[in-house]
Amino acid sequence: MPTDPERFQQTRLPWSRWKHEILQNYLQVMAAVLRSWGVIYYVDGFAGPGRYIEDEIDGSPLLAAQHAHYLSSSNINYSLRCINVESVQTVFENLQESTRDFAEYVENLHGEFGALVPTVLRKVGNHPALFFLDPLGVKGLEWRNLIPILERQHTTELLIRFDANAALRHTGSDTSHHATFNAILGEDTSNYWKMYLVDNDHSSQARRECLSKAYEDKLRLHFDYVGRIPILSADDSFKYYLLFATRSLKGMQVMNDVFYNMQGLRDRTLDDEKLEHERLVQMDMFEPSPEEKCLNELEFLCEEVVEVLKSGNSFKRDELRGHVASQGDNFGRFSGPQFTAVLGGRPTGVSVPTDFENLRARIQIHNGLTPGNDKVEISLKH
Repeated sequence: MPTDPERFQQTRLPWSRWKHEILQNYLQVMAAVLRSWGVIYYVDGFAGPGRYIEDEIDGSPLLAAQHAHYLSSSNINYSLRCINVESVQTVFENLQESTRDFAEYVENLHGEFGALVPTVLRKVGNHPALFFLDPLGVKGLEWRNLIPILERQHTTELLIRFDANAALRHTGSDTSHHATFNAILGEDTSNYWKMYLVDNDHSSQARRECLSKAYEDKLRLHFDYVGRIPILSADDSFKYYLLFATRSLKGMQVMNDVFYNMQGLRDRTLDDEKLEHERLVQMDMFEPSPEEKCLNELEFLCEEVVEVLKSGNSFKRDELRGHVASQGDNFGRFSGPQFTAVLGGRPTGVSVPTDFENLRARIQIHNGLTPGNDKVEISLKH
């Protein structure tokens, strides 16, 4: 991975497409859901040049600005405003140039994001805001700088690129690097994140997961729902995690579906050579049928639902879905129709195997409403 910020902004890396798909799709829905506020803010804390310089592909600031322009030109009664922060002078100049046509909706700030957080929050005021934090490495995510955002009382959501490989480097045998990751977590010592590593198998993958879980749990101190998915390259090598934090059930539900659909898009658009290789590998007499795969997925989801219901509480449908999605590695793993199937409804696009009926019999639907109704109350049968 390049370490020079200016070099990093030259071309879009292949796996960055999925990050941009997630951001673009969620931002569009979020703005529509929160339209009653009139103005919704998008804050890009590590904006880059706006457009990748060599391949001229639009980056996150332009994708957001284009949606702001679309809303304005469509005479819709709500608007999106964009605030971009960039610290590198030459990159900032490119950002200014690439967003010049969208000056009505975009404000660019030059400086370190952490130092500019108070300025950004004054500009956002009490309006809903999505903060997209996509630094190179982990520096820039220091907890003390994020606290004013995390403690903001107004509608606040975060989409964070968490570089677990960088976290791995900062928590290795060279203890001189530990202070960097301690600052990311807002801890004075290394004791906090070391607790997460005690029971892992010490492989790089296990350590990455543990360190990202440590950061995820810090976010949970401020947000009701936090989800995490890995972003992979075409050959399935790990690149980084995307973490999403929100206090909104609706936000969690929408982003879960965005993540789920993005992974389907990724699978459909991998290069032909890789798809052919996978097809040959999977041509095996023991390969499960589509029905068996569906049953396995629904069985697992049902057990995750039951695990949440073991608390003894009853939940509204969307509330239950939010809790399940934010549990373990479930975020983006299951679709809305699959969840409806588990609750006994009639989902669109999911063929429910007959054998599944015995599993979902453990779940109790109250109020006499249909399982797909958002107001239905759900608990565990005793």
